[in-house]
Amino acid sequence: MKRFAVVLIGLALGVGAYREVLPVFTAEPVLYSIFDPHLTCAQATHLSKRVVERLGYALSTSEASGEKEIHITATRGGTAHGEKLAVKIVCENDGVHVEAIPDVSPCEQANQRAKQAMEQLQFTVTSFSPATIGKRGVIEGTRDRPAGQETTMATIHCSAEAVYIDASEESPLLTNPEFLKPISDIRRGFFALFKPMAAALKK
Repeated sequence: MKRFAVVLIGLALGVGAYREVLPVFTAEPVLYSIFDPHLTCAQATHLSKRVVERLGYALSTSEASGEKEIHITATRGGTAHGEKLAVKIVCENDGVHVEAIPDVSPCEQANQRAKQAMEQLQFTVTSFSPATIGKRGVIEGTRDRPAGQETTMATIHCSAEAVYIDASEESPLLTNPEFLKPISDIRRGFFALFKPMAAALKK
């Protein structure tokens, strides 16, 4: 049986912008941690809020934790089931450290996407072992059809380089738009917007 591998990692650059499907990228969090020796704490906070809004999030809180640490939180997609994002800004004598921390990782997005797609196609999930980094995930389901019971399955592979969802070429999952939507890594999107905006301030 032929397999169909869907690479579902994307770079989300905000509402109304594009999602670029990337075959491979390095997703180590340290690569998306920002250190800038030239920005002030106030500048880093202002830029972080602008980037969060560009990514389509609505700011919810901005709190100082002592003199050297600031936390920004935001939500997009509604308050009930929306995606949450936290930005941590640490102000030191040598510069500022900024890190975006989403509540749902790309791997967890893949788990959710596969399960939602199966349920939308009226499959009953009979077995689900969620994927984690380095551990393959498997989801299986069945549904009743006029010709008899139909089964389908998908496997999810998460690594530092990419997230893959595999399904057979004949799988009905491949007809579901939710299943085929790119998965975004907000950490990368935040990094990609913040860096050039910070560079523009120094000119």
